[in-house]
Amino acid sequence: MRDMDGMPRIRLRAVEPEDATLMWMAENDAECADTSDYTAPLSRHRLLEYALSYDADPFRAGQLRLIVEMVQTDGMYGRGEAVGIVDLYEISVRDLTAWTGIYISPSWRGRGIGGMALHALVQEAFGRMGLKALGARVGEDNPASLRLFAGAGWMRCGTLPQWRRTLSGGRCGVVQYVLAAP
Repeated sequence: MRDMDGMPRIRLRAVEPEDATLMWMAENDAECADTSDYTAPLSRHRLLEYALSYDADPFRAGQLRLIVEMVQTDGMYGRGEAVGIVDLYEISVRDLTAWTGIYISPSWRGRGIGGMALHALVQEAFGRMGLKALGARVGEDNPASLRLFAGAGWMRCGTLPQWRRTLSGGRCGVVQYVLAAP
């Protein structure tokens, strides 16, 4: 699962029915609950239905969800371990823009997987999809994601003060980032 330099390698792939458990973990991860817009837990059954009816046309669906998968160094053909999820959502066909989301499984955090996954998602968005700009909304209380987007060269373009309600009943600002296509 490492390349010649010893760095792990990832790829992004389409959602499969067996990814329902990973999606359930992501949607119901208590550490990420303050960063999500959901108001009630999602069931595995509901996420399995989503995977089974997944619309692979992101412009028609208005979103693209991809699984972050570790790959073997000897090729891209075998299945690797699913370690995270990346999303493009609120995709605008008119403006060629989208918002991004990223989730890395807790046991894989802190290993650079998020940066690689974000880079791969940007290449997909600007390359194959032809998008012209991406945005991200990151809670001020999420230092790892703030470092991720800033370190990847995204421009911080403002903060929405006290925008999100936290699970503890407090308020948290949301930092907005943007990245324009080259």
